[in-house]
Amino acid sequence: MAGGRINTRQYQKSLAVVALVASALLAMPGGAQALTGHERPARIGGAPQTQPAAKPAVPEPSPFLSARDKELLAEALRLKRILGDEVWPGFGSAAIPVIIYNEGYEFLTGPVNPLPRLPWVTVEKDDFSGQPYYRRPAQNPQAFAVDLGEQWAGSMTSLETMMNRKVRINPDFYVVLVLHEVFHAFQATVEPARFREANAMYVLEKKYPAKEPAFAKAWTEEGALLAAAVKAKDREETLDRVRAFLRQRDSRREPLLFSIVTADYECQLEWLEGLAKYAEIRFYELAAARAKEPAFAAYKPGLPYWTWDFVRLDKQLGTQEGDLRFYLSGMAQARILDRLSPDWKVLFLKDGGTTEDRLRALISVTHN
Repeated sequence: MAGGRINTRQYQKSLAVVALVASALLAMPGGAQALTGHERPARIGGAPQTQPAAKPAVPEPSPFLSARDKELLAEALRLKRILGDEVWPGFGSAAIPVIIYNEGYEFLTGPVNPLPRLPWVTVEKDDFSGQPYYRRPAQNPQAFAVDLGEQWAGSMTSLETMMNRKVRINPDFYVVLVLHEVFHAFQATVEPARFREANAMYVLEKKYPAKEPAFAKAWTEEGALLAAAVKAKDREETLDRVRAFLRQRDSRREPLLFSIVTADYECQLEWLEGLAKYAEIRFYELAAARAKEPAFAAYKPGLPYWTWDFVRLDKQLGTQEGDLRFYLSGMAQARILDRLSPDWKVLFLKDGGTTEDRLRALISVTHN
């Protein structure tokens, strides 16, 4: 939210974006070497630098969207238009503006209604896909959803800016990272009260016992059960793994006299970040399924950029810092629901439920 979000949330989102990129790099042959040592996230591994490296020279930020920015944004919007409703009902046709930002400016594109007010100004002598776009000086830009007043926009750093920071990321992966953030704007548009409630949950983060050893160990066991359910061979095995996951989750919560509020913290962040992570992966998966078509040839089968994410889900969930565990646990639950109840998304964003609630309801039905 422009000017309205707490710094903790901005910081956590920055960590998460770095982790998304690092996961993809590590999943690629030689990918971990794509970041220089001093920029590689500490939790991924590697010895710290004893002396700070010289800061690389960064070009003066352009007051225009680059040709590459426009090309990648157009591709993201193409995927949204063609595949969006398959990823989530109503997403493909939702009129959501997109902000791409560099070191100096934020650029607002798309169906902006009403027209933005100062400090946004029309970019003169340029356009995006034949339509005007807007610019303002960068004001704490962030990868998330931005409140424009009467609309929400998805916001993402430009690929060129990432490259200037020595973060090497493939264009096909970048495109779905943009869609991850646009999905947040969709969440805020469809369910604004819940979006704000979920975002407000970050005030509880300091009280959350994430690093308490027994609690972290139990979370790792929970992740392994979710991973097993994602990989299960048939419906019955999936249901068995889900039952075990829910028992483990209940067991983890009991010894600490888990309050309803703290349990809600988990489920709300799984709704907020887990579903956006799910959308990111699902877009790529659907595009890769059509890779024989020339228009989708850039997308590779086998989810190549998420190998490390699934390893962390299976082996390391309790060690994930900040909200990163909820990206993975929420994403996994959504993928399991796809298998068990393909129409589960039709009213989900509007009904106030959680992915955990849906799984419990499915288990209850199978017991009756």
